[in-house]
Amino acid sequence: MVENILGQGIDLHLLGLQEMAKELGMKEPELFRHETYRIANHFGLSTSQVRGVPTKSGDTFMGYGAVVPDGYGCSYNPQPDSITFCIGSFHACDMTSSETFANSITESLNMMHDLLKSDTWTSDM
Repeated sequence: MVENILGQGIDLHLLGLQEMAKELGMKEPELFRHETYRIANHFGLSTSQVRGVPTKSGDTFMGYGAVVPDGYGCSYNPQPDSITFCIGSFHACDMTSSETFANSITESLNMMHDLLKSDTWTSDM
């Protein structure tokens, strides 16, 4: 995980080889045409905590867009009593909706809150 965060993951090495083949005018190697490679490199959700650590201000945020046409970009800034999200998706894609995604996150977090606050939840679970 740390190697990936630092840009030393295998995905960048493979991307380098793929781009090098293009620059040299080579036929694209079979690996890069394989369905598994295509699926593994389709990042439908690109997400990260703001600057890797929470900022002191809960209303501070940064955002970035989706990295694939049918995906989402989602940055977040956790605070003691709230989380600020910045969600992006392409308007041109009928399969994505930033508003629906935001509503789903809100609903999920509210459900987790209710579960953790309920009488049925114990620290022994």
